[in-house]
Amino acid sequence: MSNIIQITGSVAYSPEARAILDYSGAGDVFEPGADPIMAGGYKIAPWGYDNDLPAHLLERIRKNDVVGANLQFNQLSGYGLGIKPMLRVVEDGKIVGYEECADEEVLRFFEDNDIDGFFLEQVNDMMTFFNVFPEIIVNRAGTKIVSLRHLEAAFSRWGSMEEQDSEIRWHYYNQWEGGAVKGKLCRTPVLSRYHTYDHLKTLLTKPRNRRFVLQVGMPTAGNTYYSRPNWWSIFRSGWYDLSVLLPKFKAALLKNHLAVRYVVYISDEYWKEMARLKNVAGDREKEIRMREEITQQLIDFLANENTKGGTLISTRKFAPSGSGAALEDKYIQIEHVESAIKGGEFIEDAEEANNIISYAMGVHPNLNGATPGRSKGSLGGSDKRELFMIKQAMMRPYRDRLLKPLRLVARFNGWDRNIVFAVPDVEFPTLDIEKSGKRETNQNPD
Repeated sequence: MSNIIQITGSVAYSPEARAILDYSGAGDVFEPGADPIMAGGYKIAPWGYDNDLPAHLLERIRKNDVVGANLQFNQLSGYGLGIKPMLRVVEDGKIVGYEECADEEVLRFFEDNDIDGFFLEQVNDMMTFFNVFPEIIVNRAGTKIVSLRHLEAAFSRWGSMEEQDSEIRWHYYNQWEGGAVKGKLCRTPVLSRYHTYDHLKTLLTKPRNRRFVLQVGMPTAGNTYYSRPNWWSIFRSGWYDLSVLLPKFKAALLKNHLAVRYVVYISDEYWKEMARLKNVAGDREKEIRMREEITQQLIDFLANENTKGGTLISTRKFAPSGSGAALEDKYIQIEHVESAIKGGEFIEDAEEANNIISYAMGVHPNLNGATPGRSKGSLGGSDKRELFMIKQAMMRPYRDRLLKPLRLVARFNGWDRNIVFAVPDVEFPTLDIEKSGKRETNQNPD
């Protein structure tokens, strides 16, 4: 194959064609696991094709400024002002209002279990994975729930269901290394999603059962064990790869003064499809040779002066996004670089990629960063206020799911039936209503 200069692990430069080639792609890491795997003598439902999807996801989040910032924005928006126990005020059988709960047992439970920290960790995993794994711990007598703990989603796996099972029965906790068990594997019974209180009472008849894991997550279609956030579409559509790639090769171009005419993006899906068509899938050496041959063909095509005005035919697919729309995923995409390298290239490409990533993650760029395009920062304060209020309202379903453990604690521990839990938000009224520009509002717990 022609002389290729490796810029990074997934980005290379061809002096012949004066082209940047990007081989990055989500690949199989976001494919769901199929068959159960054995770990520590137990059947585990793998999270991802290699049971290591959370680690792959976290690695990608750490590499991208926009994804990390958007996740933090969603986490902070979901947290609001934290969980507050409230007491319903009932008169003549009707709810007439709410007041702060002053029950000493409830307040002590919140303090002893650092519910603020627990909730923040739960929101973090919910926004990242759409799956959270709260653990409840009952006292030895089996009469009170004494602890509420957060189990890291990245270290959590569900047990595989047998034919006779209608629900997940076991949770497994381990600091998985490459998807395999590392050290001791912790096995905990899982409480049913339905009639959870009664199921807990039944499991407590066994003396050793004092720790239990609840099933809490945001439902997504077509997934049995682990929910898959819609915003993960950015990894399959290629926009994440583009967003990560641009800073890498821009830095390399400026450092090495490489003359570039083309940037070539090659989807990992393309290599898989070609390996299937050429009957070399699974044979590592043949797949490498196939990649070299196809890469050389691309370089010859771009380096040939007679190619000008020619046509390259490539396949494209569409991946779902969080909004229900479709994001285009091209197998091969060639972009022509018009200007000499001065440091301002691909600004619009980067803005477009970051804007679409924000769109998929449900974060308006005007609320978290600059808005791409000519109308940067064009929204006024009132528009941003309305956008933020919409964002807060959209957090209600997530919060309802995350409050499930506390509702179980309240019922099991025999707290007052009128004790409920709210997640207040900061409201930003107009200055003619509130001179300070902000005030606290209690979300209706019911």
